[in-house]
Amino acid sequence: MQGARALVRVLAESGVGHIFGLPGDTGMTFYDALNEARDEIVHVMTRDERSAAFMADVYARVSGRLGVCEGPSGGGALYIVPGVAEAQGSAIPLLCLTSDTPVDQHGRGVLTELDQEGLFRPVTKWNARVNSAATMAEATRRAVRMAVGGRPGATHLSLPSDALEGET
Repeated sequence: MQGARALVRVLAESGVGHIFGLPGDTGMTFYDALNEARDEIVHVMTRDERSAAFMADVYARVSGRLGVCEGPSGGGALYIVPGVAEAQGSAIPLLCLTSDTPVDQHGRGVLTELDQEGLFRPVTKWNARVNSAATMAEATRRAVRMAVGGRPGATHLSLPSDALEGET
């Protein structure tokens, strides 16, 4: 099973019914998997990443369920931060997913490369980079648990494109 499908499966099993976001080139495999699960998870296309995060925050506040937002690597990750910070500061359960450049290209200055773990560390309860498809399901479960457990808050997963495309 592809990492992206494992991710979507865990989200569906965790009761996620809506995801707010917009696709970018590094996350197309995720969107393919999300399309396959369209009967379980509704994708709400947003105009930009900031809107995705704020919509997921409001969804969580109104529904009492985990809010999930998604954005692409690079500038998309930067734009989604304000809504994630708001959720964290207000103790709102939110999971932010950002696609990322391939693992073997990190540190090489490729287009849209960004230290996402460093970016999200100050504005999340927990965040991680999933470096392989084999660890995708467990990382997703942990991100969900951390977002809703104890004092709720924001969590983040950085999803390199090769981890999304790889087989578990």
